[in-house]
Amino acid sequence: MSHLSSPPQKHKGERKGHGLPRGSERGSSSRDKDRSVTVSSSVPMPAGGKGSRTNCSQPTPQKVPNRLIITGPPWPRDPIPVGYSTCHWCHMMEEESFQNEEIGRLLNEDFVSVKVDREERPDVDKVYMTFVQVSGLPGEEWLPVHVGPLPSPWPSLRQATSSGGGWPMSVWLTPNLQPFWKQNKSTLLENSQRVTAALLARSEISMGDRQLPPSAATMSSRCFQQLDEGYDEEYGGFAEAPKFPTPVILSFLFSYWLSHRLTQDGSRAQQMALHTLKMMANGGIRDHVGQGFHRYSTDRQWHVPHFEKMLYDQAQLTVAYSQAFQISGDEFYSEVAKGILQYVARNLSHRSGGFYSAEDADSPPERGMRPKEGAFYDPKGELQGQNVLTVRYSLELTAARFGLEVEAVRTLLNSGLEKLFQARKHRPKPHLDSKMLAAWNGLMVSGFAVTGAVLGQERLISYAISGAKFLKRHMFDVASGRLMRTCYAGSGGTDYAFVVRGLLDLYEASQESAWLEWALRLQDTQDRLFWDSRGGGYFCSEAELGAGLPLRLKDAPLHLSLELPFCSGQIVICGDPQAKDTKALLQCVHSIYIPNKVLILADGDPSSFLSRQLPFLSTLRRLEDQATAYVCENQACSMPITEPCELRKLLHQ
Repeated sequence: MSHLSSPPQKHKGERKGHGLPRGSERGSSSRDKDRSVTVSSSVPMPAGGKGSRTNCSQPTPQKVPNRLIITGPPWPRDPIPVGYSTCHWCHMMEEESFQNEEIGRLLNEDFVSVKVDREERPDVDKVYMTFVQVSGLPGEEWLPVHVGPLPSPWPSLRQATSSGGGWPMSVWLTPNLQPFWKQNKSTLLENSQRVTAALLARSEISMGDRQLPPSAATMSSRCFQQLDEGYDEEYGGFAEAPKFPTPVILSFLFSYWLSHRLTQDGSRAQQMALHTLKMMANGGIRDHVGQGFHRYSTDRQWHVPHFEKMLYDQAQLTVAYSQAFQISGDEFYSEVAKGILQYVARNLSHRSGGFYSAEDADSPPERGMRPKEGAFYDPKGELQGQNVLTVRYSLELTAARFGLEVEAVRTLLNSGLEKLFQARKHRPKPHLDSKMLAAWNGLMVSGFAVTGAVLGQERLISYAISGAKFLKRHMFDVASGRLMRTCYAGSGGTDYAFVVRGLLDLYEASQESAWLEWALRLQDTQDRLFWDSRGGGYFCSEAELGAGLPLRLKDAPLHLSLELPFCSGQIVICGDPQAKDTKALLQCVHSIYIPNKVLILADGDPSSFLSRQLPFLSTLRRLEDQATAYVCENQACSMPITEPCELRKLLHQ
């Protein structure tokens, strides 16, 4: 199989500012152009978007025909179909509804249709998905959502417009094909006010004069108990089909294990997380030929996947598998993490350092044919369960069964996978959604930085550095201190939270304080734009971007910004960053699972950024001119430590 190539470098012709470097990308495919509304020459198209405005420095496209029957502008307000570029169900909804002349006529005559890309405007998506989730509506939240801001009675609120890809038309039209609002306008308006009031009440998380919430220990125990009750003992995971990877849950279980190591619950949490990660990696949800993970499994066994690949899944799963390696020492997990990064470096990386959003689930089985779900991975029919690769037995069991050495089996397996990989290159590639999202790029910076630090591989850390440089060069406005969600759109709260987390992880991996300085500046901007000074917590959108929405929601990912006060301690390494003894102490720390730690390298320079921010660092000295570690907790530091083995013992206590 191919290995990671060198990280992307700056190319000639690249310009500073927010525009991407000039040049064609695989993401600007015919599918993007065919789906776009006809645009004037004064509004250039983004590389991977769908008709959105852009300030990227890219060539202005020619006018192209609009394949969609429905004429709808991007979001301002009014009825909204919410989907995204690489979703199979969104393609079905487009084909069965938006290209159907009869449905197009009905929507154009009786509705105001507005398209939303949920990745460009996650705040819009979140409001309407929150309504779907809290309203008790039947169905799956991962289908395309089509909701009106003036809600009607429950059955008419949500649908994919045809029975083939969602709900039949009778759900939202009267038997004579008239919209409900024509006959029930007063009722709809009344229900609209009630629903909006209910959403506003539910979104209010301010404590006000109420009693304090349960402690963190109580809440984490409740979460563990709920996960334990829903755990799939045989295949791992926490739900029936469809099954999603949910790496955040797995990282929570590792954290829970660490704080309950001596209890039965702690052992149970570790076992649940490790078993789930192993079953996913052995299942068809993992692409064993090209690496990376698909969006979700359509069955309980992790066998038949939904074939799109999302950047944020790759990023978070990379961290989860790296954590599993730290905890277990089993190289199975580190190999999976490296495979994910190999896929991202090859398929989702911009030549100047950024990361693309996703690869589509659909592609033509052969050139010139109609796109089909999973055709790139399994052109003969993925739903028959005959051609999706899974791992049934370990290398050791397979070697014993056939009387071979383990390394011989490994060589044969890798040779077969390489042949399959080369054969796959001759098929039409899936559409690449080449949008650059700040939040997801921040997650991917974390993925490369954390794994590179854990494995001691500078090459992986260099990818994280390139990604962070791309963010700063193309998606950060120096004058205002603001991030842009994409290179052509406004920012959201999760952009800051995930980019800040990525920069903190990159600082700990590289020990370059410039990343820490930028993280602090972004955190200040996030506090200014999103912090609720009256009720506490962070909104997920700026006030000006939220105009036109019925409410501003507060988002769980922004709690990442609140983790620092609850860190598990500070570890200070005093030494020359390039010296072997300093690197040995740093690698000792990176090899151990310590969530929410603060790792600082003090080089002894009193004028450095860290020394100015943390004056106490000047009191910590090297012992006998050797690199020296201090473990600090509860405002006190340990005795100086110079040997990695002694530091490891202390950190394991």
